[in-house]
Amino acid sequence: MLARADAGQTLRGEVVPLASVLTEVCRRARLMAPQHTIVCEPPPDLVVQGNRDALIQVLLILVDNAHVHTAPGAAITLSASLAADHATISVRDTGPGILPDALPHIFERFYRGEVSRTGSGAGLGLSIARELVEAQGGAITVASEPGHGSTFSVTLPVAPTSTAAGV
Repeated sequence: MLARADAGQTLRGEVVPLASVLTEVCRRARLMAPQHTIVCEPPPDLVVQGNRDALIQVLLILVDNAHVHTAPGAAITLSASLAADHATISVRDTGPGILPDALPHIFERFYRGEVSRTGSGAGLGLSIARELVEAQGGAITVASEPGHGSTFSVTLPVAPTSTAAGV
């Protein structure tokens, strides 16, 4: 994925209903993280312009990240909201949070914060997520406070009304 992004390849855009994407990701999240409570808050009629498969991959990366860094029994919440001409999809956890000095680096390739260095990951998941989101014309951000968890937000353009009407 990163090599394709470096080569300038783009993703095919389409109208993507967020309710079905969030429902699918929540179903998979419950299978990959059965020891967590997965809270799914899909929006009823929100559609974005993006790539369904890439968006699912991004959200699964974020859920896996939350799963790894959140204690068993804790909740991982997926939700979406609308603001002007963009939709924001959030993955929120109640893990240990991310240290402020690590926040500017977490989307860099191979970066692994101090807490995650004991795991087996290569430090590529969040950089892949960023590349996939940006290839869809979106942005990915994180808000975190040590001891209070993290919220990763993916912002994508809302699909034009005339296009979305056929969904």
